[in-house]
Amino acid sequence: MYTLLIADDEPLECDAIELLVTRANLPLRVIKARNGFEAVELTEQCNPQIAFLDIRMPGMNGIEAAKHIRQQAADCQIVFLTAWSTFESAQQAIRLRACEYLVKPVQHKEVYDLLDRLIGNLDRQCETEKQQTQEIREVLNLFSREFFAALKFGKVSQEALVSYLTMQGITSQEGTALVMRGLAEDKVQQFFQQGRIWGKPQICYFPSTDRITILMFTSHSVKLIEQIAGNRDEYDVVIGSGIPFSSLNQIPNSIATATIAFAHATRQNIRLQRFTIALTPKKDSKQNHHLMLKMIQAIDQGQSNIACSLAHELIDTINNTEEDEAQCAEEIFQLITVFLYELNKKIPLLKLDTIPKSSLIEQEFYLLNIIKTVCDATERDRRDRYERPFAFVKQYLQEHMNQQLSVEDVARLININSKYFSQLCKVYLGSTFVEYLTRIRMEKAYSLLLEGNSTVKEVAEATGFSDGNYFSRVFRQYHNISPSLLKGNPLTQE
Repeated sequence: MYTLLIADDEPLECDAIELLVTRANLPLRVIKARNGFEAVELTEQCNPQIAFLDIRMPGMNGIEAAKHIRQQAADCQIVFLTAWSTFESAQQAIRLRACEYLVKPVQHKEVYDLLDRLIGNLDRQCETEKQQTQEIREVLNLFSREFFAALKFGKVSQEALVSYLTMQGITSQEGTALVMRGLAEDKVQQFFQQGRIWGKPQICYFPSTDRITILMFTSHSVKLIEQIAGNRDEYDVVIGSGIPFSSLNQIPNSIATATIAFAHATRQNIRLQRFTIALTPKKDSKQNHHLMLKMIQAIDQGQSNIACSLAHELIDTINNTEEDEAQCAEEIFQLITVFLYELNKKIPLLKLDTIPKSSLIEQEFYLLNIIKTVCDATERDRRDRYERPFAFVKQYLQEHMNQQLSVEDVARLININSKYFSQLCKVYLGSTFVEYLTRIRMEKAYSLLLEGNSTVKEVAEATGFSDGNYFSRVFRQYHNISPSLLKGNPLTQE
């Protein structure tokens, strides 16, 4: 029997993981802490073999707690839980030799698979240094997207970059960046390890939806690129080659120039384009607006990869023509604002987050995520034009059930004729509009009364009833019990 420590300031998260352990009959004794201080104290008392630590906790956060736990229990297998996946947190997790980094809400299968693996590690009790390094590398790979964005925009420190490359087994500081299309991720290593004349270069790579960016470490960049370009038989690739770098601090510039060359190669439909000064984009607001319109057209045609490629080009073009980062972020913000306005005219009912204003990294992530969200919505609309509108209706009714709602009002929200809307309700809501609204109101009222924190009158108002007597009558008919009898009495819950 091993000991699993769960530290989270949200009791439900702790209880949920404990329940999973209990149901699976895993050989684990669960101990729970509400914050980092309690986690450290329990570690001193119980010496857990596995620790699940929420990163954001009051008082002492998960990162600080892990530092203390690592001092007390050097072999404890630490897993970080967080609702916010950032490269900074990943970097700290790597330094603390974390086994895993789970983004909440975690899936049941994900927890089971992880615990099986960690218990297997404990059973073997003989992990080699190579296996430990591999686990750290796997954690690092989870954050390759965040790391690459930070690297591309020059936000990675020399120390962090050296640490990352060391984990990849790379010691050289000389090479070049390549941006490629047409090469599957599982073929990258094979592609660069074919025993060419100039040797097998060390590489690390960062896949995206429409391209793979590769850092190729070699002192023979020019010769090797010639050989890559000549390999026409087995691979059909498009390559943009950047300015070679001779030190790590030159890598962002090499990536930027490779990206420019790749965009040119894609537009001209050529196999290889080396970067030259002549390719440097000029500041052109009309061209940027044109790229944005092409993105919308690609989305409209269901071509998400092309839309993502254009998004990369738009961000990279502005980043390479604006010297001031704040001005660059502002221009991108304005373009994304127009982009969303145009999209909402074509694809209504999109639920989108606020546009980030000051971070190029966040803006790039936001734009790519928006493209995925919109393409998914477009595909859903193609399969069933009413599925998404009625998903919106369900969410809207849950959030506004305390208001007076009519068929006409809600039908107007999704731009459907009210009579036709009433017919569709039976298909997509499983009942008439009034029956569905009454059901979710009564279910909400039942839940609120059981909690015992509100009066019957307050519950009636919270569920859209201005007349308390009418509310009581409807509630009694629906649940076969008076709301005043149910209030605060969990024994009546069926």
